[in-house]
This record gives sequence, structure tokens and C-alpha cells, in this order.
Amino acid sequence: MKNKGFTLVELLAVLVILAIIVTITAVAVSSILSSSENSVSDLQKKNVEEAAKVYYLKEGMNTNATCVSIEYLIDEGYIEGTEVTDPKTKEPIEGSVKITYASNQYSYKYQNSSCE
Repeated sequence: MKNKGFTLVELLAVLVILAIIVTITAVAVSSILSSSENSVSDLQKKNVEEAAKVYYLKEGMNTNATCVSIEYLIDEGYIEGTEVTDPKTKEPIEGSVKITYASNQYSYKYQNSSCE
């Protein structure tokens, strides 16, 4: 009589191969997620800088502002919503955008600290 089926060694080999595939996939997915969170975080900061640029183009000539806080941009409607969150930490981004003028052009740079 011939037995049909798999031996214990064959089943264990398949399980080991599946475990290796799952491990490789998990590492690859976590690396992709981390990379995308960094990209989204940088994009959030760029959006804040663009909101500061719109603010300064609209109102900056009437003020001597060289710095504008994220809170102010949200309060005045330059940024939609009630807060800007960092996708990595899930915490609100607090800080400001420093506005400088050099070489006949303005530059807008996000900084973690508030306006001085």
C-alpha cells in the first residue's frame, strides 16, 4: 500500500520557506512606509512654507514681518484645518516660517522654533 501525502520534513521545509518570504516582505514594506512618511513630512513643511509665501505676498508688504507662526497661518485661514500634524510622530507641527530677503528675492524656511 502506497501512502499519499507529505512527510513532516517536507511540511517543515515549506513552512521555513514561507517564514523567510514573510520576513523579507515585512522588512521591505516597513522600509517603504518609513520612506513615505519622511516624504510626507517634508511635503507638509513645504506646504507650510507656501502658505507663508501666500501670506507675505498678500499682507507682508503692510507689515515688517520676518517670521510667521503656523498657528497664525491656521487662524488666518492660510492653512486649512485646525492643526498640521507630522505623519511620523502623529503630533502637531509647531514652529514658524522665517522670511528673509537677499539677492533681490524672498526665501521662506520652516523652523521648529517659534518666531523670536
